[in-house]
Amino acid sequence: MKTPNNVMLYVIFGLLFCYLSFDFISDRKKDFFILNYNWENLKNQTIGDVNVVDYMVKSLNIEIKDFFPVNNQNTFVINDTYYFRAVRIDRQVDQLNFIGVHWINEYPRNLNGTIKLGRSNLQLVQNSGTKITMIGDSQMGWREGKYTRKWIAEKMKVHFIGNRHDVFGYPYYFENNYTLQNVLQSNLNLDETEVVILYLGLHENPRDLHQNLKEFVTLNSEKEVIIIDSFLDDNSIESIDAKKVHYLDISHYNKRKYFSNDGIHLNYDGHKKLTQQLIAKLKSIGVDKK
Repeated sequence: MKTPNNVMLYVIFGLLFCYLSFDFISDRKKDFFILNYNWENLKNQTIGDVNVVDYMVKSLNIEIKDFFPVNNQNTFVINDTYYFRAVRIDRQVDQLNFIGVHWINEYPRNLNGTIKLGRSNLQLVQNSGTKITMIGDSQMGWREGKYTRKWIAEKMKVHFIGNRHDVFGYPYYFENNYTLQNVLQSNLNLDETEVVILYLGLHENPRDLHQNLKEFVTLNSEKEVIIIDSFLDDNSIESIDAKKVHYLDISHYNKRKYFSNDGIHLNYDGHKKLTQQLIAKLKSIGVDKK
């Protein structure tokens, strides 16, 4: 059998190297999420020295001596080295408990005793793309709901807009008890938005829902509106005659497989399934994939 000569081997290895290099470059921000943050012109502001009570991958509990004005919209840094954000911060008399922690650059392996806690201006850098506004209650921002925007951004050319940032840094409009009435009264700035994803329902008043939904769709008639439907009845859906309104019905999701123990909020697999449906819907209305 004739063996390949050296030139052929070089060509094969060259092509393989080019393929692997291109694959790494195209997926590097997905596989190495740390690259999505702006590490230039980094500025840290010291809050103070604190004592570590305990910490795990998704939580950090510290003991404080003075009152620290902190919230979950801050990006924090420990010893000017370990950057993190948190879904929620519970405050006790002399302790702060960071819950749902996302360690941005590195998980600290040996964090004991006194540490220096600070805030940082480190921010997520989004790509250009279709401008999307997600509006929701605890379904969208609580527990595994934090992954939805990240998963969409990994697959689609999108740019999220909002007044708050999730644990990864993606903007959205979120309040635990949000209702359509709240949204309408808030006069959210959706001028730049091209696609609205509406995920509400847990706290809606059935008597007002129909009229509020029609008003919201009318006010945003030039935008694509995707309504994640876990609360609408047939009458509400059929009465809204708009070409740019789309529905994703999750009421048929298997409760045991896709919902958390409370039977209300989607679990990790549930949000994964929902994200797949959202991506398919975004593609169908013309949003480009990566």
